[in-house]
Amino acid sequence: MGIFTVDISMSLDGYVTGPNPGVHNGLGDGGERLHDWVFSARTETDLTLLDTTTKATDAVLRGRHTFDVVDGPEGWQGDLGYGTERDQTAARAAGGEG
Repeated sequence: MGIFTVDISMSLDGYVTGPNPGVHNGLGDGGERLHDWVFSARTETDLTLLDTTTKATDAVLRGRHTFDVVDGPEGWQGDLGYGTERDQTAARAAGGEG
Protein backbone atom coordinates (compact mmCIF):
# COMPACT_ATOMS: atom_id res chain seq x y z
CA MET A 1 0.00 0.00 0.00
CA GLY A 2 1.23 3.49 -0.80
CA ILE A 3 1.71 6.42 1.52
CA PHE A 4 -1.13 8.91 1.82
CA THR A 5 -0.18 12.43 2.89
CA VAL A 6 -2.51 15.34 3.58
CA ASP A 7 -1.09 18.80 2.98
CA ILE A 8 -2.96 22.08 3.15
CA SER A 9 -2.06 25.71 3.75
CA MET A 10 -4.23 27.07 6.57
CA SER A 11 -4.19 30.19 8.73
CA LEU A 12 -3.73 29.80 12.49
CA ASP A 13 -7.44 30.44 12.97
CA GLY A 14 -8.45 27.72 10.49
CA TYR A 15 -9.09 29.51 7.20
CA VAL A 16 -7.93 28.27 3.78
CA THR A 17 -9.63 31.03 1.75
CA GLY A 18 -10.79 34.57 2.28
CA PRO A 19 -14.53 35.33 2.41
CA ASN A 20 -16.66 34.76 -0.71
CA PRO A 21 -14.69 32.01 -2.49
CA GLY A 22 -16.23 30.86 -5.74
CA VAL A 23 -15.67 29.74 -9.29
CA HIS A 24 -14.28 33.11 -10.39
CA ASN A 25 -12.74 33.99 -7.00
CA GLY A 26 -10.93 30.79 -6.01
CA LEU A 27 -9.10 32.04 -2.91
CA GLY A 28 -11.90 34.39 -1.91
CA ASP A 29 -11.57 38.10 -1.20
CA GLY A 30 -7.97 38.74 -0.16
CA GLY A 31 -7.28 35.01 0.12
CA GLU A 32 -3.88 35.36 -1.53
CA ARG A 33 -2.58 36.78 1.77
CA LEU A 34 -3.15 33.40 3.44
CA HIS A 35 -0.69 31.79 1.05
CA ASP A 36 1.93 34.55 0.73
CA TRP A 37 4.29 32.57 2.94
CA VAL A 38 4.55 29.89 0.23
CA PHE A 39 5.40 32.29 -2.56
CA SER A 40 7.73 34.46 -0.50
CA ALA A 41 9.88 31.53 0.70
CA ARG A 42 13.44 32.50 0.01
CA THR A 43 15.58 30.56 2.47
CA GLU A 44 17.28 27.40 1.27
CA THR A 45 15.32 25.38 3.86
CA ASP A 46 11.97 26.78 2.64
CA LEU A 47 12.78 26.13 -1.00
CA THR A 48 13.98 22.60 -0.25
CA LEU A 49 10.81 21.80 1.70
CA LEU A 50 8.53 23.11 -1.05
CA ASP A 51 10.52 21.31 -3.75
CA THR A 52 10.48 18.02 -1.82
CA THR A 53 6.74 18.25 -1.21
CA THR A 54 6.00 19.04 -4.85
CA LYS A 55 8.15 16.19 -6.17
CA ALA A 56 6.54 13.72 -3.74
CA THR A 57 3.03 14.48 -5.05
CA ASP A 58 1.78 11.75 -7.38
CA ALA A 59 -1.90 12.67 -7.30
CA VAL A 60 -4.20 15.33 -5.90
CA LEU A 61 -7.55 14.25 -4.51
CA ARG A 62 -10.33 16.79 -4.09
CA GLY A 63 -14.09 16.98 -3.89
CA ARG A 64 -16.50 18.43 -6.41
CA HIS A 65 -16.76 21.89 -4.81
CA THR A 66 -12.98 22.32 -4.66
CA PHE A 67 -12.68 21.09 -8.25
CA ASP A 68 -15.21 23.67 -9.42
CA VAL A 69 -13.56 26.51 -7.49
CA VAL A 70 -10.00 25.64 -8.52
CA ASP A 71 -10.64 24.71 -12.16
CA GLY A 72 -13.64 26.88 -12.88
CA PRO A 73 -16.54 26.10 -15.16
CA GLU A 74 -14.20 25.20 -18.04
CA GLY A 75 -12.61 22.29 -16.16
CA TRP A 76 -8.94 21.45 -16.04
CA GLN A 77 -6.49 22.60 -18.66
CA GLY A 78 -4.46 20.16 -20.73
CA ASP A 79 -4.29 16.38 -20.78
CA LEU A 80 -3.74 14.79 -17.39
CA GLY A 81 -2.56 11.55 -18.98
CA TYR A 82 -4.05 9.37 -16.25
CA GLY A 83 -7.13 8.79 -14.15
CA THR A 84 -9.76 8.87 -16.86
CA GLU A 85 -11.25 6.20 -19.07
CA ARG A 86 -12.36 8.69 -21.71
CA ASP A 87 -11.76 12.25 -22.81
CA GLN A 88 -13.40 14.43 -20.17
CA THR A 89 -13.12 17.72 -22.07
CA ALA A 90 -16.27 17.29 -24.15
CA ALA A 91 -18.41 16.18 -21.19
CA ARG A 92 -17.23 19.09 -19.05
CA ALA A 93 -17.71 21.66 -21.83
CA ALA A 94 -21.24 20.36 -22.45
CA GLY A 95 -22.10 20.69 -18.77
CA GLY A 96 -22.22 16.95 -18.23
CA GLU A 97 -20.58 14.88 -15.57
CA GLY A 98 -16.81 14.72 -15.95
